[in-house]
Amino acid sequence: MSGCPPPSPQVCPQVCPPPPPAAPCRVKPIMRGLHWAQTKRVLAQAWALAFLGGACIFFFKKTKRIAAYKDFYKKGEFEDWADEMARKGLFQSVPKESLPDNQHMKK
Repeated sequence: MSGCPPPSPQVCPQVCPPPPPAAPCRVKPIMRGLHWAQTKRVLAQAWALAFLGGACIFFFKKTKRIAAYKDFYKKGEFEDWADEMARKGLFQSVPKESLPDNQHMKK
């Protein structure tokens, strides 16, 4: 106990004063460049969220849509559909009269 005076020959017990409180261990805020540092952090978070959102949309929506389109074009009977639409008169460039009458191909 370095703060106590030397013991006296008295019979009374000596009471040392309490030590001073310790200094607070708080870090001072860095005020210079604080706005720019916060802006950089917010921009980094925005870019990360945008990338994450784009990746989620790509993997959860677009891949299913791509697979559906591939399946449609793989299984599509486009010649038959075009013939049927021409027979119904939906194509202006193909007159109905020029088509052969294929009743056995109708479904």
